[in-house]
Amino acid sequence: MCEFCKSTLIRHDLDLENLGKMAELLDDASPLQLGAEGIYKGSRFALIGRIQLRYAQGLWNEWYLLFDNQKSAWLSEASGNYVLTFLAVVAEPLPAFDAIKIGQPIVLLGESFEVTNLESATCISGEGELPFKVGAGYAAPVVDLANAKNFASIDYSDTVPMVFIGEQVALGDLRMTGLRKREDMAGKAQLKTFNCPSCAAPLTIRAKGTESVACGSCGSVIDVANDNYKILSRYNTQLAHTPLLLLGTHGHLHGADYDVVGYLRRQTKVDGVVYPWSEYLLYSEQEGFHWLTEYQGHWNFSKTTNRTPKKRFTGKLNVDYLGTTYEHFQTAKASVTYVLGEFYWRIKVGESATVEDYVSPPFILSAEKTANETVWSIGEYVVPDEIEAAFKPPQPLPARVGVAANQPSPWVVSPYWKAFGAFVLAALIIHIGFLVTAQQRRVHHQYLVLDQASHTHSITSEPFVVSGTGNLVINNQTNLSNNWVYLDMQLVDRDTGRQYQFGREISYYSGWDSDGSWSEGNAHDEVVLSAVPPGTYVLEIEAEIPAGTGEIFDHLEVIRDQPVWANFFLALFALSIFPLIAWWRRTSFEAQRWSESDYAPEDSDDDSED
Repeated sequence: MCEFCKSTLIRHDLDLENLGKMAELLDDASPLQLGAEGIYKGSRFALIGRIQLRYAQGLWNEWYLLFDNQKSAWLSEASGNYVLTFLAVVAEPLPAFDAIKIGQPIVLLGESFEVTNLESATCISGEGELPFKVGAGYAAPVVDLANAKNFASIDYSDTVPMVFIGEQVALGDLRMTGLRKREDMAGKAQLKTFNCPSCAAPLTIRAKGTESVACGSCGSVIDVANDNYKILSRYNTQLAHTPLLLLGTHGHLHGADYDVVGYLRRQTKVDGVVYPWSEYLLYSEQEGFHWLTEYQGHWNFSKTTNRTPKKRFTGKLNVDYLGTTYEHFQTAKASVTYVLGEFYWRIKVGESATVEDYVSPPFILSAEKTANETVWSIGEYVVPDEIEAAFKPPQPLPARVGVAANQPSPWVVSPYWKAFGAFVLAALIIHIGFLVTAQQRRVHHQYLVLDQASHTHSITSEPFVVSGTGNLVINNQTNLSNNWVYLDMQLVDRDTGRQYQFGREISYYSGWDSDGSWSEGNAHDEVVLSAVPPGTYVLEIEAEIPAGTGEIFDHLEVIRDQPVWANFFLALFALSIFPLIAWWRRTSFEAQRWSESDYAPEDSDDDSED
């Protein structure tokens, strides 16, 4: 393609054939141009040719690359997304173009792909050097396919379809030089103003690559790629909406400058209830088109991707994307109800798509499916304060309501459990130290026989000496069976008269019923007196047993400084309070999140304020 006279020249060995003039390329927002160079997987390449194609909703570029080793490839550019592919020879039979359906699996080079897009595109024009003959009006039926890692395209424009396989790439990763200057690309220096062909209201185009503009005054959607500004459709402007972020607003978000160029309202209906939300189209000279979505005060920053996540069934449908598992949240049919401003496709009020959402907070994966394509986008949750700081809206943004699908939980439980584990280990070490160093010395024991001579028995033990420090444990081991005894005990320091009083009821019952054996109570009892000072002590016991009872035997033991596991378990309980509270709050937060999903309980209530 001669850049001076626009002639199309076909090379036949050493001879050139002139096919006539090529149509002019449409102006767009591409940062690429012929002669630009880059590096892919260590190999240097240059852009030597381009084809510009139009499809039903817009246009895209196919850049022809030549590597230093004379290997060629194609760099597809559409709405700020880039895919680099190589011509491949496949052994698998290819289905006819008309027989292919969206979502259909097709195997290429032994690898399974899913059909994501079906287009009957038309070549607008071309430039530079190309490996085959093209011209304006050249038909290009194309099938796009993708999986979790790679991208593929089948070109049915020739008798024998051509297969191209590659991957999605980021322009920055190609380390390109010789790109178009900023003033030659889209931006405020390139503003274009015209009057609406329906109501004469002034309209502005801020981003090159814009395919349609929606007039907020009369509801007309205008095809700006048409020199006559053809009206594509009209919608009802009586239901006007005021965007929270005004069109034309400039802001800096996630490391790039963006202009708010488009606004639309979408809605879905579930069980008769309408759920509306807003979407803002952003344009960046560096990053292309992105989206900001807002629902009940919650915001997401998203961009389309050419990768198709891998589906995985684990009780419910999940997907894997770039090594992360996303849980299915909901599937619903969404329709456009209001549009305003610029869009990179020919938008229409009423157009609808089936939307599948998958979440892995703070990210959300969404698939929008129509009869002709499946478009995946990846979004990240953004707090309203960040939106306000970036775009400085005229009015404060609305408060958040409820919990968004991919809103990160403020209750991170793992640090609490890690701290709990560390404290438990420390408590266990301390308790083991007590076990090793404790005296555990028996300072007194005697056998008591309680008979039926009288209902109440008074017993005073022999004096016993308690030395050292620590607790004092009093054990009563009885032979009770289906019976009880009450012991009113008093530990008395003979030297000071200090008294420790305590009463213990010991009972044990067992038997059989229709459910099998059962038991209740315990024939053994233990009393722990903490920090009993050294001295000489006696135990005074008043025993009461039921009438008609035979002899009851009791082995009484007094142990000095016996470690008690109850203290350790009490410490565990105290240490677990904070992680359990955090876990409960996180569980409540997650329950509120999923209350708006396809997996919500029927009686869920999600009207609470965040």
